Amino acid sequence: MKLSQMTTDQAADTLMQIAQPVSNIMHDKTMMGALEKLAKSNTENPLKYIADNLGTVTVALLKTRRADVYDIISALSGKTVQEIAAQNFMVTLADVKDCVDGDLVNFFVSSK
Repeated sequence: MKLSQMTTDQAADTLMQIAQPVSNIMHDKTMMGALEKLAKSNTENPLKYIADNLGTVTVALLKTRRADVYDIISALSGKTVQEIAAQNFMVTLADVKDCVDGDLVNFFVSSK
């Protein structure tokens, strides 16, 4: 579920669950280098460019920060980590696309 669709209590609980995994990703130099490179590819709207290339970003994340990604998807989708690990990869990509919105990205970018 998108952050913008949650109640205040749901959003607070979700943000507490994903704060550490997001921090882990944001402090991963390899991952942040890849994201910065993607963002610089389209200086007009880097967040939209990243969102449009979410599949590429997701693959890179799964290589370097898989456990963190699963924790984030789990918190946002309501699925368990085990369900995410066992499901079809295209379903996982769809889950990521369904959960990511500008409010969520802005929350973590603005608090960086």
